Amino acid sequence: TNSTSVRQLIGSCSSELSSSSRGAMGGDDGKSTASVASCSVNLTKNLIGAGIFSLPTALLRGSLFPGVCCMLFTGVVQGSSFVLIAFLCQQLNCSSYRGVFSAAFGKRAGDVVDVCIMTNSLFACVAYNILITDFLQKAMEGLFGWVDVPRPLVIWTLTLTITLPLSHARDLSVLRYTSMLGLAIIGFVFLYITSDFLGNLPTAKENLHKHAMRVDIGLFTTLALCTGAFQAHYNSPKFFKELGCDLQAHIRCVITSFGAAFCIYSLFAISGLGLFGDSLLGNVLKNYPVEGNYAVLMAWLGMAFAIVFTYPLVFTTGRESLIGLSPALQRASRSSPTLMHVATTSGPVAVIALVSCMVEDVSLITGLLGATIGACLCWIFPASVYLAVTAPPSGLQDASAPLLGRGPPLPASRVEGNPALRAYARGMVFVGFSSMAVGVSKTLGLF
Repeated sequence: TNSTSVRQLIGSCSSELSSSSRGAMGGDDGKSTASVASCSVNLTKNLIGAGIFSLPTALLRGSLFPGVCCMLFTGVVQGSSFVLIAFLCQQLNCSSYRGVFSAAFGKRAGDVVDVCIMTNSLFACVAYNILITDFLQKAMEGLFGWVDVPRPLVIWTLTLTITLPLSHARDLSVLRYTSMLGLAIIGFVFLYITSDFLGNLPTAKENLHKHAMRVDIGLFTTLALCTGAFQAHYNSPKFFKELGCDLQAHIRCVITSFGAAFCIYSLFAISGLGLFGDSLLGNVLKNYPVEGNYAVLMAWLGMAFAIVFTYPLVFTTGRESLIGLSPALQRASRSSPTLMHVATTSGPVAVIALVSCMVEDVSLITGLLGATIGACLCWIFPASVYLAVTAPPSGLQDASAPLLGRGPPLPASRVEGNPALRAYARGMVFVGFSSMAVGVSKTLGLF
């Protein structure tokens, strides 16, 4: 099976690592600063977020059984690539995703990773704006009877009064506690929808039977949405370091977290598809009526509150990546820090609000992010780095020049490759590019 093969490949990767030095990730004296259990909880929190509300749509596009199989396949492969990044950090003496990519392709190539992280963060904020507007529109209708409040009015009011001022804040440490609140609310929504599914089982069975089996190109949309759901790969080096650079502990953490995420995702997606069938919307909570449903009303308000305070945390990551990409912005930040802080905050936040006004379906944003940035960070980049650093010596004669033409020559030392893992990496690259091309086209409705 796919999962057995991946476990075997991970085992091979682990065996190779056992004879290597600890390097920059901690050396032989490297000690863990967190347990496998605590890292598993934190990684699961990283994986499970507001994107879960689009996963029932993933099954609607790909049908029940193929969709769940696609979700499992995505979780297994992306779990293995999460481990692969940690393995590469150890072998290449790197402590960040950017460092791994730079070690393989040259110093300037690391900018590619920063561009992906920046794009992912800023468009995640677009998705947050869309979700917050969805929830607030429903809540205002339920609380005050305000029907069809214009989305641009909600978005710009929210931006000018809350998200923009919060994004300007220098110290966001207090906002990290809101992530726990958001997780608790997502847990409440999960329990509500699954219990509603069980309470309406006869109708749900009909919907699931109708969408039980269909194999078509819609599976690429399912793959794109699932790719985004299992994406936390730029944090792999951080978790690896917290675990004392112990690959076996890292593997246990990944199996636990990705396994838990798959169970939660699949049950939630099946419940949403069963409840609403063909009428399912990109944000499953929008399917519930306003009248007389106080539990859902509280969920709308709670999710809007939690996402509002998560927005500046994600935005800050994108802004820092933007500044890191431009030496001119870095110089300006040193010479005029206040002015540059205002400019690099207000401008992007305004653009995010403008894009949010143009898109109503959050699954469009999450699908595009999964098909593009997710495919790069989770499939193509880790596999490409492994293939580059394990290439036979004869294939490295021209590889001493950096990918983008600048920077120092690449190091002569390379990692001894595993043939099976190299074949697996080639498959990841192929699936990554294929899902990107077809997923983007399908998500945009080009065919």
